[in-house]
Amino acid sequence: MPQSGWVERLEVELQAFGDEVYAPALEFLRRAGRWPPGTPAAAAVLAAIVEDEAGPALILTRRRDDLVQHAGQVALPGGAVDAGDATPEQAALREAEEEVGLPRTGVRVLGCLPRYPTTSGYLVTPVVGHVAARVNLVASPDEVADIFTLPLQVLIDSGRWEQRTFDSNGTHLPYWELNWAGQRVWGATAGMLQLLLPPLRRALENGDE
Repeated sequence: MPQSGWVERLEVELQAFGDEVYAPALEFLRRAGRWPPGTPAAAAVLAAIVEDEAGPALILTRRRDDLVQHAGQVALPGGAVDAGDATPEQAALREAEEEVGLPRTGVRVLGCLPRYPTTSGYLVTPVVGHVAARVNLVASPDEVADIFTLPLQVLIDSGRWEQRTFDSNGTHLPYWELNWAGQRVWGATAGMLQLLLPPLRRALENGDE
């Protein structure tokens, strides 16, 4: 179990990140010939940590199989930044409320990870938040096939992660994958979670310091 104070410690850890783009992911897509020209669309996702009976856990969704983009994939709640969103944080909170019924007023935003480019042409801001109260999540039938929570103790376990290779245009590109309870976490979602792991591990291990 994490030591007390880990939420505050994680908030401090996340302050080390600026508004930078995660360069390795950008290079990954360029080498694969999958990064589009022009200006990418802005998007945001919410890495929301909730307090489950067994301890803190991350909210994840599995997208519907009939969606145009990223069909059937495990994802963090989120989507495009709309004109009415003043910040990526507001976009992530709005999307999470729409997709899984997570009240935006109940989320404590702790910080953001580096922006992450995706094969679908988005530049995604991963927003990290904590939900102290128990919540009843409800999937949006238009987008979400399933909602599940991934325990943080599973997420930070390096033995659970596997590095695999994606072949594109004769180039072999590595990516991360985690399989748990019948769910496959990979692609951009896994990449963003890999960015979260170092500060999260430090916060969970050193929360009382």
